[in-house]
Parts: sequence; structure tokens; C-alpha cells
Amino acid sequence: MRFIVLHATGNQPAQRLTDKGDEMGKKLELYPGENILVDTKRSTLQGKKVKFPVYSRCVLTDQRFVYFDLGKMAPFHMQLGILIMLLVKGNPVSFPLEGLRACRGKYARNKKLLELKAIDGSVVLLNSFEKSLEWFRDSLLSNGIGLSQAGEEEWQVTP
Repeated sequence: MRFIVLHATGNQPAQRLTDKGDEMGKKLELYPGENILVDTKRSTLQGKKVKFPVYSRCVLTDQRFVYFDLGKMAPFHMQLGILIMLLVKGNPVSFPLEGLRACRGKYARNKKLLELKAIDGSVVLLNSFEKSLEWFRDSLLSNGIGLSQAGEEEWQVTP
């Protein structure tokens, strides 16, 4: 059984609290002066040891790329239907655009993945290499940010 409690203190508005902590997900908080370029859902691979295909929210801003990590709920997100999809939103994981690299990724036998890698080594895998690369490149170019070739099937974001 799940309990949802509305809690208000002093002049603070009511906040939604649950008995499961951050399972429902956090909101994306923009940095001062940051603008959202694209906010969409993309097919990603998520999970710890075993990765599962899920549709997660991906946000591209003028300073970073953010995707919503579903954590332990990733295996259930597509299988349990619309209720889980509506309730579990995930937690935002951001990659600064500065130094972000895009290349062909691989997981098991699947080589049709776009891998976005941050300077710190964090990685997100997007399904459908050609379509994802085209989406990423077009979204950046339409807002004055480019991708420069850094190697064979490897690109780096350039301001």
C-alpha cells in the first residue's frame, strides 16, 4: 500500500511526499540563464548490469544534455504498462555539452547505438544510431551549436 502525504510548513507550499523516497522522480531544475532547446522522449538503454530498452525523457539545453534515469524501475517500465509509465518519471542525469562526445556504442551484440560520453566518463546509450545522431546533430545545429568530427564515427560538441 502506498501513502501520499501533503506536508506544509510555515509559509512553504505543500510538497508531495511518498513512502518510497525519490522513486517518483525529480524535476529538472534549470541553471540561471539556461534555455531548453529540445524536450522529447527517446529510446535509451538503462540498467546496471543488464540494460533494458525504455523510453525516457531527454532534454537538450544550451548548456547540457539531460536524460531521466529510471534506476531499479527500468526493467518494469515498458512491461507493466501505462500506469508505471505515468507514475515513474526517473531522476535527471546531466551531461555538460562542453566536451561531450558522440560515437557508435555497443551493448552485447547491438552495435546500432549512439553513445553520449561526458568528460567524467559517464555514458548514456540511445537506440537507433543513425536516427539518434541525426536528431542530436539537427537539434544542436538549429540552435547554433555544432558537432565536429573527432575520429571515425566519433564527434565532439563544439560551441
